[in-house]
Amino acid sequence: MKKKSPANDWTRSGARPVSYVLMNNTTDMQSVSRTRHKSAQISAISQNATGQCAQAAARGPRPAGERRAGLEAGPLGTNAKLRATFENPMARRVERFALQSVARDILPDSRTAKCLRIRAYDKDVEVWKSKEHGTASYGGLQTCGSVWTCPICAAKIAERRRLEIQDAMAQHRAQGGEVHLLTLTTPHTRFDVLEALLERQSKALQAFLRDKSVKKVFKEMGHQGQIRAWEGTHGRKATNNGWHPHFHFLQFVLVKGDAAQLMDWKTRLYLRWDAYCQKAGLGSPSFAHGIDLQDGQQASNYVSKWGLEDEMTKAHIKKGKVGGETPFDLLRAVLADKEDKQAFALFAEFARCFKGKRQLSWSNGLKARFNQVEKEDQELAAEIEDSAELLGQILPDQWRDVLKVKARATNLKITTSAGWPAVQKFLTFIVGLMTTVIQHT
Repeated sequence: MKKKSPANDWTRSGARPVSYVLMNNTTDMQSVSRTRHKSAQISAISQNATGQCAQAAARGPRPAGERRAGLEAGPLGTNAKLRATFENPMARRVERFALQSVARDILPDSRTAKCLRIRAYDKDVEVWKSKEHGTASYGGLQTCGSVWTCPICAAKIAERRRLEIQDAMAQHRAQGGEVHLLTLTTPHTRFDVLEALLERQSKALQAFLRDKSVKKVFKEMGHQGQIRAWEGTHGRKATNNGWHPHFHFLQFVLVKGDAAQLMDWKTRLYLRWDAYCQKAGLGSPSFAHGIDLQDGQQASNYVSKWGLEDEMTKAHIKKGKVGGETPFDLLRAVLADKEDKQAFALFAEFARCFKGKRQLSWSNGLKARFNQVEKEDQELAAEIEDSAELLGQILPDQWRDVLKVKARATNLKITTSAGWPAVQKFLTFIVGLMTTVIQHT
């Protein structure tokens, strides 16, 4: 007798979730087309322009005994292990450019595909260097401002948001308050369709926050407001339990509950969360995994780690415990293996389902309470660091050459290692490469 499949959305509609269809990574992916097949000539230019030869040419003669300052790395497209611990902030930035290029292949028609490639208002491209961190960045380019699909914008926005949150927490504690960390999650399997899962979670959350019993618990806490963060991971390499979207709340409260009080609040909140999850068709979350309520120390730990890496770093920490992959981990998987069709399709699914959603949401009046200036993600992505200095400008023709040889990150790396004169030599070097190829075509 045949086993019945779980009665989820895809069994009724005929549409199967990406996580189920591709669980063995063997499904034909003709419907997910890879874009812009590069010619062998441009490929050869890229290898020369981003490898050791170009860096040596840009740097010029090396003084005797001088260290190579990290310029020995191979081409971006072949460095598959960039997920490892980095020695400096610039190495993380180089990885983000590589991951953004992967996202561009997956989402060719998105704003992320154009991010930091197209000039803004026909300006020359600016190269800036941070006095505080020693890293280099671009100005005068369009940015997408996506926290979900762009590793470069996400890192910049997350760091700015982290500073905002830490400032609010410090002010609240200085006034005698405390901050709790509340986590809510729901049952999930590889048979779930992400879009439907998000819709049900949102429905359950809205009902939960409106519930009288929940409001009563919040009142006991001396609840003043909260910041909600939305995260998502995928468990294809661990328990194969599909997408795991979940919520974290930083609760600004006046009552510092002890362990017994926190457990009492957690239990009462769980009963209502469980009821609304079932009502929304999500099933019953367990007490062990469906809810968590932790004290101020854990809230501080969460925020201190958030924003320092490419996405919400809390999710990156969880990877070590349960094997979950963040969306940017899926990009890393494609960067390491172009044939990882499952990671390719899962990231595309994630981008489609989370488009337009807010990663961080402050309750009404909370930002004004702590004198926080309201800024959109797009504004933060386009900002230049206060302590940065302008080193020089890249002309339109030169920038086209940089794009042709895929040297955006290489250019910044040379800037931090050897300064603006080396960048100018590098720009001349790649013009020579382009001329050589044209003469031989």
